[in-house]
Amino acid sequence: MKFDVIPGFRAAYRISGDEVTKVKGEDVNINMKKLVEIIRQNAKIGDEEAKKLDMGTLLGFAMILDDLGIAYMGGYIVFVDALKTNWNKVLEAFKEVVTNEN
Repeated sequence: MKFDVIPGFRAAYRISGDEVTKVKGEDVNINMKKLVEIIRQNAKIGDEEAKKLDMGTLLGFAMILDDLGIAYMGGYIVFVDALKTNWNKVLEAFKEVVTNEN
């Protein structure tokens, strides 16, 4: 996994169905069930909007809650320190991990 090269990296989790499994990093004190619901809602809305704008399929998105950055792509959730991270590095890590799985 290349997620640990991200500045401010805290953890990476994998979503599979209703299961959320930690892949790397620390335990994150957040309600994972609620977070997965929010991610699914945002992904659905984002996908609908991307199609309306003729942008194709939504690949992922990021959001910030206080100082916690949360990014989602390819079934992975990555948590970072939003003030210390480099979002380009987050995207590079996602690209490498998701590409290597396919």
